[in-house]
Amino acid sequence: MDIASTEIIAAALAPILLISGAGLLALSIQNRYGRVIDRIREFNTEIRDLCSKCEKDVGKRKKSIDVQTRLLIKRGIYLRNALLLLFVTVMLASFSSVFILLEAISSSPLEFFATVSFSVALISMFAGILFAIMDVALSYRAIEVEIEIERE
Repeated sequence: MDIASTEIIAAALAPILLISGAGLLALSIQNRYGRVIDRIREFNTEIRDLCSKCEKDVGKRKKSIDVQTRLLIKRGIYLRNALLLLFVTVMLASFSSVFILLEAISSSPLEFFATVSFSVALISMFAGILFAIMDVALSYRAIEVEIEIERE
């Protein structure tokens, strides 16, 4: 392996590491997203079951489910946005690696495109992480609301 090959691999390493990090974050967020979706489905089933019963606490439970469902939908939006941005990160980091490789092979001036795609990938990853943080903050609020309604 000559020096040029080593430099190409070194230059392509940063986008590859970014892809790996974004993939791990996406895996974690996908798990959270799936749990939110499952919980919304459970609430919908519970609402259908409650509608067939005539108990005095049904109104309180319906109110709790309604509030929690709204919060879960908002969390789902945050998590969906985080996932989409992390997938964009992976795509742009991949483009960056390809541009680096093409520049080395063809001696074309593609450094600008590699730099732009990598920079936008970093911004996309940052935005995805912000949405994940917003979900974490909102997930605790859902528990607080449930406790408040049950204590009424």
